[in-house]
Amino acid sequence: MTAPRRTLAATAVLAVLAPLAAAGCGVLPGADRCGGQQPRLTALRTLDELALAPAGSQPVDGPEPDAECVDGDGENMLTAGLTYGYPDTMAPVHAYYAAELPARGWTPRRTEVVGDSCYGRETAAGATLLRISGPKLGQSNGRYLLTAEAAIEGEPSCA
Repeated sequence: MTAPRRTLAATAVLAVLAPLAAAGCGVLPGADRCGGQQPRLTALRTLDELALAPAGSQPVDGPEPDAECVDGDGENMLTAGLTYGYPDTMAPVHAYYAAELPARGWTPRRTEVVGDSCYGRETAAGATLLRISGPKLGQSNGRYLLTAEAAIEGEPSCA
């Protein structure tokens, strides 16, 4: 291959790959925003608060939290969580966490998601939110989700 052809081929490859890398697209290994986030993800997964649950609650899928890094359209965040089974409505669940989490340094945060509670605190993962999500208050379906969330960039939101 002659030098001009190699230069043309290299230019074409760069023209395709440079925008992908600049956008943080996960098409190329290491080009996403999740790279290097494992220590923060581990910090979320090992939060003691993920094991807190009201009497009668049991993890549905085992005692170890699921954790992932989400690098997508506007949702660049780290999450770890457990789904709990609970034999009652969500009102006692929210009341339990409203008493337990502030005693551990978590501050209640406003959320516009009906039926959710949200609390914030600085942790080894950075600015962290704990979210309690389940069916609407007064409805019983036997499950709720307790998640810890941290933004890859900026602050996590309870919205």
